[in-house]
Amino acid sequence: MNYLAIDVGGTFTKYAVITDECQILEKDKSPTVTEPLEGFISSLVDIYQKYEGNVDGIALSMPGIIDSETGFMYTGGNLACITNLNIVEVLEKRCGVHVTVENDAKCAALAEVWKGALMDVSDAIVVVCGTGVGGAVIHDRKVLKGIHNMAGEFSYIMTDAEPEYTLDNSLAGNTGIKCMMKFVSKHTGIPAEELDGEKAFSMANCGDEKAIAGIREYVKHLAIQINNYQFIFDPEKIVVGGGISVQPLFLQMIKEELKKINAVYPWDLPIADVDVCKFFNDANLIGAVYVHIKSKERKIDIDKMNELLDMVKDRREGQYLMELLGK
Repeated sequence: MNYLAIDVGGTFTKYAVITDECQILEKDKSPTVTEPLEGFISSLVDIYQKYEGNVDGIALSMPGIIDSETGFMYTGGNLACITNLNIVEVLEKRCGVHVTVENDAKCAALAEVWKGALMDVSDAIVVVCGTGVGGAVIHDRKVLKGIHNMAGEFSYIMTDAEPEYTLDNSLAGNTGIKCMMKFVSKHTGIPAEELDGEKAFSMANCGDEKAIAGIREYVKHLAIQINNYQFIFDPEKIVVGGGISVQPLFLQMIKEELKKINAVYPWDLPIADVDVCKFFNDANLIGAVYVHIKSKERKIDIDKMNELLDMVKDRREGQYLMELLGK
């Protein structure tokens, strides 16, 4: 089976045809239409029509708080037009195929569960470093959702209350990638708007001590949270994703900072087993397909159960009729 995976981002919408064995047959991207709603929906339909007849469903990866069981978008991240919308119902009506949707960070996590760094792990936490800090809590190889579908929405964690409660004191506010640029800028004197992750790590990898100090200051904030997650959930493994996770120095620094934190405790406590994700730019697409496949399996199981219930019902009705007829 081939599926159309669509990963909607703030700037680009990536899409790919992926098999049920996790093979990417082809992929492309187009600018994301952020408004109005009809324009956004039409852009997704246009992508589907390129592959209509050659794919067996649409697997969506989207930002925001999502009920993946029903397809309802409570929020859409930076895409305000899809807030309080059942994206699955809309697209199934327009395209006539089975559609599934899941939060993008949770898709990235499930890609690792399916074919990546968490293939042999039951309980884990995935941290995705991007504009904010997304992620997922994995228990028994399934994503924990929580009562409001907010489990793993690490961006909303408050890390301080001084001088007052502000979004700058949230994990998104002080651990998003833009914050790393601020730290590197503070140490190097280079304006933050002239920096990006690639440039910052290029400088650090060339031995620029000031760039290294800026990145380390950023990593300290992240390491504190990773340490906290270990004590909250005590998972087998914590994996970190996002564009900067491809940098070996990034993982090295995280492990170094976790050791420093661990040394503070007066007891011999375990240190979080941290690694990087296997899938990088394709993680959301691959995870979306995994969600889609699991959804189809559940639907098949439900259909089989309903068939069995109908058979039992028919048999009971038949026996009742025979009894009425005295046979």
